[in-house]
Amino acid sequence: MAARSYPKDVLNGRTSIPAKPWKAEYAKLAAEWKTRNQRYLTLKKKVKKAEQIRKSVYSILRQEQRERQPHTVQDMDL
Repeated sequence: MAARSYPKDVLNGRTSIPAKPWKAEYAKLAAEWKTRNQRYLTLKKKVKKAEQIRKSVYSILRQEQRERQPHTVQDMDL
């Protein structure tokens, strides 16, 4: 029902499709998408770098923890 009334509502009694406003809206939306996509890609790169740093920090912490632990029974005080 709504699909049938949509063109009538949009055209507002006109006989042709209002291409100029639709093209303008499309251009506006395309520009917004491009801006948001650039922001997304920038944030994605930052998240990837942060994840690499997090992995490096945890790797260093694990290595330090292994170095602090006694390696064999002989190193332990009984």
